[in-house]
Amino acid sequence: MALNATWHRAHPMPPKATLEQRVRWHIAHAKACGCRRMPESIRREVRRLQARRRAAASRAKATAAGRPR
Repeated sequence: MALNATWHRAHPMPPKATLEQRVRWHIAHAKACGCRRMPESIRREVRRLQARRRAAASRAKATAAGRPR
C-alpha cells in the first residue's frame, strides 16, 4: 500500500511517545496507511497485549460459569 500523506499529516507520532502511545499509533497507522511494516518491538508488544486480553477473557468466562480459575 502506498503512503497515505493525508493520514500522516493528521496523525503525527507524539514527541517522546510512551510505549502505549507508540502501540496505538502503529495500530492506527497499519489500518490507515501501511506504508511500512510495524517495527518488531511494537509487534511483540501487540502480541503480548493480545495474549493478556485472551487470558483475562478466559478467566472471566470461567468465573462466570462458576468454575475456579
